Amino acid sequence: MHSSPIVKLSVQRFKNPYLARVNRYFNRLNTTVLNPYIKKLVKMVPKTPSQIVTLPHLPELYNPSFLDVLLPSTGNFKDSAAAGAQDASAAVPTNPMMQALAATTNRVYNEKGARAFRSTDDSLLDAFHRPQAHQTAEQLDGLFAPAWETDPQLTLRIIFYLRSIHEGKSDRKLFYRAWAWLYANHPRTAIHNLKQLVEPKCPRKPRQGDGKQLPNPSHGYWKDLLNILCLASTDKLGKEDYFNLGSGTRITNFYGIPSRGQRAAKGHKTLCERLSDDAKYRALYITVARLFAEQLAQDTKLMEELESTTDAEERINLQWQMSLAGKWAPSPGCAHDRLTNISTAIIQLLHSNRDSHSIDYPSTLAEFDHTTPLSAGQAEILRSFFRRWYLTPLRAALKVPEPLMATGRWSQIAYNRVSSVCMQNCNHLFFKHDEKRFTEYMLAVEDRKTTISGATLLPHEIVMRVLKYSEKMRMAQRESPSVRQFMEKLGKLQLDVAVAQWRTLVDRVRESGTLDNAIAICDVSGSMGDISDYKDPKNPEPIFAALAMSVLLASVAKPPFNDGFITFSADPQFIRLSGDRGFGENLRAMVATSWGMNTDLQKVFTGLLLPLAKQNNVKKEDMIKRLFVFSDMQFDTAGHNVHSGAGSWDTNYDVIKQEYEAAGYDMPEIVYWDLGSCDTVETQADRKGVAMMKGFSASMMKVFLGEQVEEEGEEEEEEEEEEGEEEEGVVVVDEKDGDVVMAEEGSVKAKKEKEESTPVAIMRKALMRKSFDGLVVLD
Repeated sequence: MHSSPIVKLSVQRFKNPYLARVNRYFNRLNTTVLNPYIKKLVKMVPKTPSQIVTLPHLPELYNPSFLDVLLPSTGNFKDSAAAGAQDASAAVPTNPMMQALAATTNRVYNEKGARAFRSTDDSLLDAFHRPQAHQTAEQLDGLFAPAWETDPQLTLRIIFYLRSIHEGKSDRKLFYRAWAWLYANHPRTAIHNLKQLVEPKCPRKPRQGDGKQLPNPSHGYWKDLLNILCLASTDKLGKEDYFNLGSGTRITNFYGIPSRGQRAAKGHKTLCERLSDDAKYRALYITVARLFAEQLAQDTKLMEELESTTDAEERINLQWQMSLAGKWAPSPGCAHDRLTNISTAIIQLLHSNRDSHSIDYPSTLAEFDHTTPLSAGQAEILRSFFRRWYLTPLRAALKVPEPLMATGRWSQIAYNRVSSVCMQNCNHLFFKHDEKRFTEYMLAVEDRKTTISGATLLPHEIVMRVLKYSEKMRMAQRESPSVRQFMEKLGKLQLDVAVAQWRTLVDRVRESGTLDNAIAICDVSGSMGDISDYKDPKNPEPIFAALAMSVLLASVAKPPFNDGFITFSADPQFIRLSGDRGFGENLRAMVATSWGMNTDLQKVFTGLLLPLAKQNNVKKEDMIKRLFVFSDMQFDTAGHNVHSGAGSWDTNYDVIKQEYEAAGYDMPEIVYWDLGSCDTVETQADRKGVAMMKGFSASMMKVFLGEQVEEEGEEEEEEEEEEGEEEEGVVVVDEKDGDVVMAEEGSVKAKKEKEESTPVAIMRKALMRKSFDGLVVLD
């Protein structure tokens, strides 16, 4: 409670003794007289909740065909798209000189003066590679609209690929921006496919050891649905500045600011108007409510079976079958519900279907048939019931740690069920309140007797934590013996958590296969950021992602290409990861290596790889076949004249390829992995022997794994058929122009694809995973 003194003098020290005495007098007056009086007045005011929890009548809420009612189909959009494609392919007069002039508009210099391109010259590849969360709505529309005109189905896969934690970029902010574009332009498609975020679509191999098949994970998580609904409710969906809300200047003058009750009343009025007048928003609202209600009803039945069985194995199976909808469901009166009243809609659905489950609802609502809106009293009763009989039991059955932490029940936390992010953020609290059990748990993790979550974290997040904890242990040496002992003990345990989570991440990536004959090239130049700036994991410098992805690739590569990578700035050098050192020691050793201001990519090839190959008479077939370049793509100028004419446009890749051919070697495949925010590309869509990726997620690396050639032809043929299957035939990527054609089963030849991969081919391979097959275009 803030005091409201009648007179308030400055709290600075007064040199004048008289003023100092006056200041002490009024401070004493505030403490002894005014503050207790004001607190007494506040207690006399009746406390009423500011949130208005009612909703207008939504008859479509109970209709499974609500989408057709609210957003009816406007016709056969597929035929119109095909007609547009035919019109585009009609004969258009051309002129070679005009085509050459038009091609120059795509040429651009990067920040360091090297030659690059504005676009990949392929609308789908641009939509796959170039979107960024900070871009404006107009920039994103310029990427997604042309891609949708070219191929709506593939564009839809691109949008959900941006979110996919286990199969894609795992970029939540960027996905919200992309989905907002879809919602604005193709609302039926956007709303219908929201369920793909939470359905168990991503494949998972049987668990090592016991071979147990665990449920498949989803592309996103249940909170995504609430985040999207809240953004749409507050007119912030699709806006590039909503991420920074709360980072502005704190308000110090409260005169004229509406009270909490006034703000709640205004928000409720806006919500009701939007639900009544905006059919698109109403369809989104009902979709989110129905998805939660249906899953909560299923999980409640599983929970009842769990409570009624005593068989240990059966109980474990039932626990794994339960989703996390109970954990992420909106708690009445909390953040998501305050903006949307979505808890009211969810419990209305559950109550309307009360005959299908065994929960006894309040008798006062036994006759309510939901043909009229709920009154405020009825809504409060149902919302309280929702919390008491749905959320609390489900969260207890799921062993959600947050309620246990909030109530001080630390000894009841099942640490092997704690999520990756919670374990990363709260391990110091586990150590503080439950040191003995948590230490025993970490020892069991080190001995691989139990598991720890970590596969959903981004690699750079773990690397930054390791550097942070290592520095904390180093700084502990300056403290007194007792403080140093405590800080070292805590720091070591936190370091063990980070290393264990890294090991889990590597194991999950390895499940997708192995990587042969490949090595990472890590950009450590000045443009990548400062390696000592590891304290802000939400806004990391590209150097951390480059370092993390390089170490990850070295960890999953097959011998002898594992445990090492190349760094480059001014002078490239090979870094060997020592098996005798731990993960943290290896990172600290890499930080101590040479870091420069240049970004001389060409020197990696012409100053390191080629000279070593010539000196040691390395055969052509023994050269490294694939190189991953983790960089912000702002390379130094290559060995050409930047002021030469427009007749040729040799990029770094062209110059390096010329050097390789002159030395008698084949150019290795280059994977340009962009970790920066500049909107330039190194190559175009039709370049053979090149792949392009952009993002911080380890899951994106899976597209390059498991490419080893099978010894038995039958197994290879079976794998090829399975990977390209779609509808009646098999999808085949034409490497020459990136087109997709249909072939008969058994006629796919993957060897040529592997030899002549292009950016478009790699993009299609990433997007054509079976986990995205459920996506449907409706408008």
